[in-house]
Order: sequence, then structure tokens, then C-alpha cells
Amino acid sequence: MGYSVEALREGLGFGKQVIGLARGDIDRDAVRAELRDYWIRDGLVVFRGSQVTPEFQIALSRVFGELEVHPIPELRSAAHPELITLVSDKNKEGLFEVDGVESVAFLPWHSDLIFVDSINHGGLLTAKTIASWGGQTGFIDQVQAYELLPETLKAEIEGLEIVYQLCVNPGGSRYGTKSRVRTILTGDFEKSVGPRLDTDYPPVVHPIVFVQPDTGRKVLNVSPFGALHILGHDDAAGHALLGRLVDHLTASPAYFHQWQPSEMLLWDNWRMAHCVTGAAPDEVRIMERTTIMGDYGLGRRLHGRQAA
Repeated sequence: MGYSVEALREGLGFGKQVIGLARGDIDRDAVRAELRDYWIRDGLVVFRGSQVTPEFQIALSRVFGELEVHPIPELRSAAHPELITLVSDKNKEGLFEVDGVESVAFLPWHSDLIFVDSINHGGLLTAKTIASWGGQTGFIDQVQAYELLPETLKAEIEGLEIVYQLCVNPGGSRYGTKSRVRTILTGDFEKSVGPRLDTDYPPVVHPIVFVQPDTGRKVLNVSPFGALHILGHDDAAGHALLGRLVDHLTASPAYFHQWQPSEMLLWDNWRMAHCVTGAAPDEVRIMERTTIMGDYGLGRRLHGRQAA
């Protein structure tokens, strides 16, 4: 084996780093099985010291499942449809003031595609252009977050569900962030997708707790960004409960990845919440990500009064 595997950070409780993985390594069945096991067991895998190309990123992603084309056309890469290109450029993405600091790239805690009924199983992300400051990608393990819940709260949320809808403004979601976010420049993405939210991205619902299929562990399935309310509890008590869950999740142990060249980062989207910190506003930050197909089968669309 030409690569090595280490804990991502001692005492963190989740995550692995794989150092020196080569393109030829993933042709071996034993390596593919080992990498899939790290993904499921540890939730987050950072690949360092590899020769990163779009072709390798796509091939490595396929170790973990079939790839799907992202449902938002504006994000798709023209050269490689399996990739989406995430550009943090104030003239495209928009410019925001976050807690008094102007920045781009800011994205609150969330799970990818929580705004559709079929949640993808994961993603593999790489940095094409890195900002001089900020732009860290943060992760919280929702298996660990569930284990840290008080037993009384575990019992209270069993069987409950949350209503979600796509939000295109990082400050526009009730539970997305406690930071003070002010829009300075509205980006092309918000201008394009915003008017189509209700027609193209109607409300969906996902359970607050589910069981990880491969391990039997329970997951606190809460995505603060895009959460509207607990289904059937759009009242003061329901919002107080959802607020407690969001506060618990965001106070759970977190890992923030400071990007370096030639790195790839893989996460299990069914159990890892993630976010992006604000980055230098006068620079362009470019990331590319695959979308690993899969559906845990517990989400559904809501229509009309069902969303209440």
C-alpha cells in the first residue's frame, strides 16, 4: 500500500486523513472497500498528497457510488457535468457583511440538497483557487451530536420531522446562523434562482432522527440553513424546540478544514453537517464538487396545507 491513513485530529471522534493516494490505488478492490468503510464509519475523509485532477476526483467519487447531476443547472461544470463549480466572487455570488466583516463564500451550517426529497449520499470537494484568508469548510458529525443529546430530548424528538425549503441568501434562513448578515451586493445565483423557489423547489420534509443504515447508529438529522419549522408544530413551542436542536448541533465538536493545494475532502452527507466561513471579498475562491448518488428514502415533498 503506497498511502497511509491517520486520524484526522486526535480526540475529535470522527474523520480520517488518507495521505498519498494515487489514481492506480483505487483500481484495487481491497483499497476501494477500505475507503468506503472509512467513509461510513468516520463520516469525513481528507485526501492529502495526491495529484488532483478532475478525472481523478470523478473516478475517486465513483468508489463511493454512482454520481448524479446537480439539480441546480447554474452550478454545473460545462467541461465535466459530474462536477459543480462553486465560485465565490462578489460579482457572481454576491457580497455580504457577516458580523461587521465584508466577505464572500459564507454559508451557514447545512446538509447538501436538504431542500429536495432525495438527499444525496455524499460529495468530494477540492479547491481550485484558495482565498488568502477565510473560506474554511467546517464539519459536525450528527451521529456524535445525537449521542450528546440529553435522554429526555432524544425521547421528545423521536418521530418528528422538519420542513425545509431552498434558501439562496445566507442571511435569509431563520435558523441558518446567529451571525448578523447584511447583503451588500446581490449575486447572479440569487437573482436567477430566487424567483423560482416556490415553483421549482417546493417545501420538503425530513425526519429529525434516523438510523444510519450501515451501522445502526442514530443521526441527529438537522440542517439549520433552510429549516422552516417542525411539521405540525409551526408555533412558539415548536420553534423553541427546533431552536434548542440547532443550538445543540452547532455547539457540538467541529472540524474546520483550512484548504491547501492538492487536497480532496469527502463526507457522508447523510450524517455530516457542514458550513463555509467567510473569505476575502476582493478575491475569487473556486471549488469543485461531485454529488454522490443515494437516497435514504425518508424525505418527501409537501404540498399546500401539508407544509403547516
